[in-house]
Amino acid sequence: MLNILFSSLERQKDIEQKKKLTENDILKFFNQNQFLRKKFMRVMDENHLSYIKKHRPDIVASWKYYQEFEKICKELDD
Repeated sequence: MLNILFSSLERQKDIEQKKKLTENDILKFFNQNQFLRKKFMRVMDENHLSYIKKHRPDIVASWKYYQEFEKICKELDD
Protein backbone atom coordinates (compact mmCIF):
# COMPACT_ATOMS: atom_id res chain seq x y z
CA MET A 1 0.00 0.00 0.00
CA LEU A 2 2.82 2.43 0.84
CA ASN A 3 4.53 1.56 -2.43
CA ILE A 4 1.48 2.79 -4.33
CA LEU A 5 1.45 6.02 -2.33
CA PHE A 6 5.15 6.65 -2.88
CA SER A 7 4.83 5.88 -6.56
CA SER A 8 1.96 8.34 -6.89
CA LEU A 9 3.89 11.00 -5.00
CA GLU A 10 6.90 10.48 -7.25
CA ARG A 11 4.75 10.84 -10.39
CA GLN A 12 3.18 14.01 -9.01
CA LYS A 13 6.60 15.40 -8.18
CA ASP A 14 7.68 14.82 -11.79
CA ILE A 15 4.55 16.55 -13.08
CA GLU A 16 5.20 19.57 -10.87
CA GLN A 17 8.87 19.72 -11.90
CA LYS A 18 7.83 19.97 -15.55
CA LYS A 19 5.60 22.96 -14.75
CA LYS A 20 8.41 25.05 -13.32
CA LEU A 21 9.66 28.06 -15.22
CA THR A 22 13.35 28.74 -15.42
CA GLU A 23 15.02 32.13 -15.53
CA ASN A 24 15.66 31.58 -19.21
CA ASP A 25 11.97 30.89 -19.81
CA ILE A 26 11.13 34.25 -18.28
CA LEU A 27 13.81 36.05 -20.29
CA LYS A 28 12.49 34.41 -23.45
CA PHE A 29 8.98 35.57 -22.56
CA PHE A 30 10.14 39.17 -22.10
CA ASN A 31 12.12 38.92 -25.32
CA GLN A 32 8.90 38.12 -27.18
CA ASN A 33 6.56 40.58 -25.40
CA GLN A 34 7.60 44.20 -25.84
CA PHE A 35 4.68 45.76 -23.96
CA LEU A 36 5.15 43.64 -20.84
CA ARG A 37 8.93 43.97 -21.03
CA LYS A 38 8.71 47.77 -21.00
CA LYS A 39 6.08 47.79 -18.28
CA PHE A 40 8.11 45.45 -16.07
CA MET A 41 11.25 47.52 -16.61
CA ARG A 42 9.40 50.72 -15.71
CA VAL A 43 7.92 49.22 -12.54
CA MET A 44 11.28 47.83 -11.46
CA ASP A 45 13.11 51.10 -12.14
CA GLU A 46 10.53 53.42 -10.60
CA ASN A 47 9.23 51.41 -7.66
CA HIS A 48 11.69 48.75 -6.66
CA LEU A 49 15.24 49.37 -7.77
CA SER A 50 15.76 53.12 -7.86
CA TYR A 51 17.26 53.28 -4.35
CA ILE A 52 19.49 50.24 -4.70
CA LYS A 53 20.67 51.27 -8.18
CA LYS A 54 21.62 54.68 -6.81
CA HIS A 55 23.32 53.59 -3.59
CA ARG A 56 24.52 50.06 -4.32
CA PRO A 57 24.96 49.56 -8.07
CA ASP A 58 27.43 46.77 -7.30
CA ILE A 59 24.57 44.65 -6.00
CA VAL A 60 22.50 45.15 -9.15
CA ALA A 61 25.58 44.43 -11.26
CA SER A 62 25.91 41.04 -9.57
CA TRP A 63 22.41 39.93 -10.64
CA LYS A 64 23.15 37.80 -13.70
CA TYR A 65 19.59 37.41 -14.98
CA TYR A 66 18.66 41.02 -14.36
CA GLN A 67 21.69 42.03 -16.42
CA GLU A 68 20.44 39.75 -19.19
CA PHE A 69 17.00 41.36 -18.92
CA GLU A 70 18.50 44.85 -19.21
CA LYS A 71 20.53 43.71 -22.22
CA ILE A 72 17.37 42.40 -23.91
CA CYS A 73 15.61 45.69 -23.23
CA LYS A 74 18.47 47.74 -24.61
CA GLU A 75 18.89 45.64 -27.75
CA LEU A 76 15.21 45.42 -28.62
CA ASP A 77 14.10 48.90 -27.61
CA ASP A 78 16.89 50.87 -29.28
